[in-house]
This record gives sequence, structure tokens and C-alpha cells, in this order.
Amino acid sequence: MLLVVSMCLTVYARSLTFCRLRRSKEDLPETTVASFESAARDLAALCEQYGWEVVLHYNNRQQEAEALCATLTDKGYRVTPISADLSLADAPDALMATASHSGPVTAVINNASLFSYDCADSVSPELIAQHMAVNLSAPALLTKALYQQLPEERTGCVINMLDAKLFGINPDYFSYTLSKAAAHALTQISAQAYAPRLRVNAIAPGIVLPSGGQSQAEFEKSHKRNLLGQGATIAEIVAAMRLLLSASSMTGEVVILDGGAHLRPPARDVAFLEA
Repeated sequence: MLLVVSMCLTVYARSLTFCRLRRSKEDLPETTVASFESAARDLAALCEQYGWEVVLHYNNRQQEAEALCATLTDKGYRVTPISADLSLADAPDALMATASHSGPVTAVINNASLFSYDCADSVSPELIAQHMAVNLSAPALLTKALYQQLPEERTGCVINMLDAKLFGINPDYFSYTLSKAAAHALTQISAQAYAPRLRVNAIAPGIVLPSGGQSQAEFEKSHKRNLLGQGATIAEIVAAMRLLLSASSMTGEVVILDGGAHLRPPARDVAFLEA
């Protein structure tokens, strides 16, 4: 079974990362895509559970990608890094072609993301286009490519990584927020368009790493404002991935992991809140 995971090296990525996981059973050639810089242990646990072989995609974070590959390789898993820039129009198809070379891909986790600051007064056509290319067009095209290479007798799964701020909106990171709102719509539209052969769901985490120029102390204090007094962890996000990959009746849904922050939304991004 092959698993392809579209993965960010940071939750709010300034770079693009992507990874493919391949299950080693010869009778079940499938694939899925996933992400996260510090998720080596969790990713290894997924490999252990499902027996996946991993192909890791990255853009300009070669050192981190190779370190993750080395960690998993040392644990006995087969991991191959792939470099690609998902802001380029032909990159999603090329990436899927490479990922499916040794067998069909059956799952994609779209987590590669661009996260650059602007506001309503500074928004520009260029920055909107840059965010839309990475955060909307790339997952849309990867989902289409997944569907097109999927054998007729197989079913697949897509997980789009969104942002919990969509459910407690504020205008900071204007273009980024627009692109993630569009990705939310993409999740629902794709769930309708590709059914019953593809299930398409999403995870919307709150901040898992410091946002903007936050210090570690500010990052920890921002979680205290949440209803539960805590935020999500990478391990919890991986647990949600497991649920969505295995829940065969779930499609078009969003799992919000933010400690209840969206039920008590701030007026601004947490990076700008006073300590």
C-alpha cells in the first residue's frame, strides 16, 4: 500500500514540504502524502503501524528533509527525498508521476503551505497569487492527479491542512487567510466531485509552533487563552490523520484542533496580542 503525504516542515510553513509513504505489501500497492518538521517519531509510528515506504518532498528545506529521512532510515524504513517547488504550475503532476512510479498513490495529505504577512491595506495581486498557487492550486491539482492515476478498483483519501483561524476569523495574514478559506471550499467541492472513489477531509490546527515573531514564552501564554488552556500538538495532528485515513464513511469534514480557541477568537493573530 502506498501512502503519499504532502508535508510542511513547519506547521505555518515558509517553505514547501511533501512526502510520500509506500506500504510494502506487494498485494496492496497504495500511497499517501504527509508533513511536519518535528514529526519523525509520529511518522515512524505510522510507518510501523501500516508498513509504509516514505518519499519525502521538500522545496528549499533540504537539510531538515534529509535529517528526517535519515531518522526514519535509521529505524529501518525506506525513505527517499524529492525536491520540487509546488508554486510552479506543472509541479503537482510531476510530483505525482514520480511518487506513483513504483505503484499507485492512494492517499495525499496536502500540508505544504505559504505563510507571509500582509493586511487589507498592503495586500497585492502578487502576494494573493503566490498564496493561491501554493495553498489552493497545488492541493487541487495534486488531488486531481491522485484521482487520475488511481486504479478503478481502488479508493483513495485526501487530507487538506487548513487553519483553525478560519473558524475564528481575523484579518491578519490577509492573503494567507483568503487562500486557506478557498482550500476549505476545495475540501468540500472535491469531496463531492471525486466521490465515491476519493474521500476528502481536512484538519484545521491552531498554532503548533510560534507564530510570526513570538517568543517561546509568548507562544505558551497564547495557549492559556484557549478554552482548554492548551493548544494542539503534532502528535494529536498525526492522530487525527490516522482517523481520517481509516474512517471510510467520513468525507467533506474538518477536524479543528486548537484547544477551543476558535470559540473565543481574538481580534488579531496571536503573534500581535499583548502578553
